[in-house]
Amino acid sequence: MQIVQKSKRVLSILLIAILCFGLLAAVAAPAQAVEDLPETFYMEQSRGGICTMVSSAMLLRSALYLNGDSRWEDISESAAASACWIWGIGLAYDWTYAVDDISITVGHTDLYGVSVEELKALLDAHPEGIVFYCGGVPHAVLLTDYEDDTFYCADPAPYCSGGRVALADSWLGYRLGSQENILRCATAYWSITDSNLEALAHDSADAPVTVTAQKAEIQETLGT
Repeated sequence: MQIVQKSKRVLSILLIAILCFGLLAAVAAPAQAVEDLPETFYMEQSRGGICTMVSSAMLLRSALYLNGDSRWEDISESAAASACWIWGIGLAYDWTYAVDDISITVGHTDLYGVSVEELKALLDAHPEGIVFYCGGVPHAVLLTDYEDDTFYCADPAPYCSGGRVALADSWLGYRLGSQENILRCATAYWSITDSNLEALAHDSADAPVTVTAQKAEIQETLGT
C-alpha cells in the first residue's frame, strides 16, 4: 500500500514539474511569427527610392501568408504601388489594399527613436511585422521578429535582400553601424490598423494564424 501511495506522489510531482516547465516556456517564447517564410516571399526593390513600397508589399504578403491565404504570391511591386504609392511623393501615410474580398488598411506612426522593449511590444502586437523607417538614411525594411534583444528583418535593398537578416546586418546597419544606432534613428513605422483577414479565416476551415491590430494601445505606450 505504501509503495502505491509513494508512486502516486512521485507521479503527481512529475506532472506538476512538466506543467510548470511548459508554462515557463510559453512565457519566455519571443515573437517569431514570420521566422520561417519561404524564399520566394522576399522581394528586392527594382530601383532606388522605393524601399518603403517594397517593404509594404512584403508586409501585405506576410499578413496573407500568416492567414493561410495563397494569394500572398500575387502581391508584387506594382500591386502594392496601386494601393500605397503616390508618384513623385512616396508612400502614403494611410492606405488600403483592397483586391477581390481582401481588405487591409495600413497606417503611419511617427517615431523619435524607439527602445528595444517598445519595439518588441510593436512586434508582439503585429506578428505580420511592421515597415520600419529611418528617415535620415533614408531606408525602410520589413521588421519581422526578434530573438532576445536582436531584431530581424526582410530588407529590400540589393545585397541585403533574399532572406531574414539581423537588423544590424541590413542596409540600415551598414549606414548606421549598429542596432542601437538604428533604433535611436528610427523616425516612423507603418503597420496594419484594420483588415478583414479574421473574417476570411473564419470562412476557411484550415486557416492557421489571423492578424489583429493593436495600434491604439502601442501608440499610447510610445506616447504618440
